[in-house]
Amino acid sequence: MNAIEQSYDLRPLKIADFEQITSLWRSTDGMSQLESPKELQQFLERNPNSSVLAEENGVLLGAILCGHDGRRGYMYHAAVSAYARGRGVGRAMVEYCTGHLKNLGIQRVTLFTLDDNCPAKEFWKHLGFRQRKDITQFALDLKNFD
Repeated sequence: MNAIEQSYDLRPLKIADFEQITSLWRSTDGMSQLESPKELQQFLERNPNSSVLAEENGVLLGAILCGHDGRRGYMYHAAVSAYARGRGVGRAMVEYCTGHLKNLGIQRVTLFTLDDNCPAKEFWKHLGFRQRKDITQFALDLKNFD
């Protein structure tokens, strides 16, 4: 553990946490396209115990969605409440997720952040993540595709 004493608990995220975590995500700059309860349930069932939240005395401090495709790991919606920033919550949740993926034999984790989310980009760089400039992301919304 780092020099900041940890007074919060980490635990796997559950579907029962949906309202709490989506409220945190909605209040966090840089978050977009949040999951519905059904989508979150499917993600959690496909990736049991991979996603994490941090709480202190029943108060949500942060949450990260984490999963894998059998080859690569992915983290989504990493957020820490303004109240809890600077206490090592984000780092602890990332270490939980990366440790879980590593135990599953996953060799790399990828995440996405919006281009203009400078605080998030600095956080990830501080933790040793590298920004890739050799790829371009494409997306297709299947619900609108005929």
